[in-house]
Amino acid sequence: MVATVPAGQTWRVGSCNIRVTAFPNPTGSLTAHPDNPAVNANTNISNANGYQAMTTTAVNTSSGVGIGLNILTFNTSGFYRFTAGSYTLGKIRYNVTTPNYADTLKFRNPPLTPVTVIYDSTLKCAYGGTATDSSRYTTVDPIVLEVITLNTIPTDFNLFQNYPNPFNPVTNIKYDVPKNSFVKIRVFDISGREVSTLVDGEMEAGSYETSFDASKYASGIYFYKMETKDFNKVMKMVLLK
Repeated sequence: MVATVPAGQTWRVGSCNIRVTAFPNPTGSLTAHPDNPAVNANTNISNANGYQAMTTTAVNTSSGVGIGLNILTFNTSGFYRFTAGSYTLGKIRYNVTTPNYADTLKFRNPPLTPVTVIYDSTLKCAYGGTATDSSRYTTVDPIVLEVITLNTIPTDFNLFQNYPNPFNPVTNIKYDVPKNSFVKIRVFDISGREVSTLVDGEMEAGSYETSFDASKYASGIYFYKMETKDFNKVMKMVLLK
């Protein structure tokens, strides 16, 4: 998110809630991704100069998916000043929960509620403004040219069939983690003896892939098991040499 201060003007940055709504296609394919602290937050107005750490939070809206970039200060004077120019404030992020084809993004300006709130020092700025306003702001809605999925967040735990199967000697195993979890994936032989631990640690939400190298094991049926606090699943695979 970028702020532009026109030539000859100065923005004394006060507390702000800069709110945006996404209208995804299909509906329900995005969720807000709150960050505390905000990603790429401007270091002059986040955890510095009397400002709290900048955050992003989900915004409840009647339609679309809302998120806000929050600038918080208890300053009553000594506000940080942006002179004429363009400045990155911070990044807002969404989770892609299902295949997503197009989006429309709009700033939440009057008469929408909840609305974007901008302060110049302790003076609340008017949207659009009139000739009598001493402080005002305008926005330019983003134009979405392309949706790039960096990491699709799954909605459920899942463990998928290995591929290739049968295999010799290496196979791949995909699995989904919908929330931060401790994940363990182990491999067992036909007698139930554990032969390998593939995953054993804390994982962030996301889709993952690991591999099993059976170079030192005999042909036969093997089982792999995924375990978390909320999920357990066992799958069968065949090693053919």
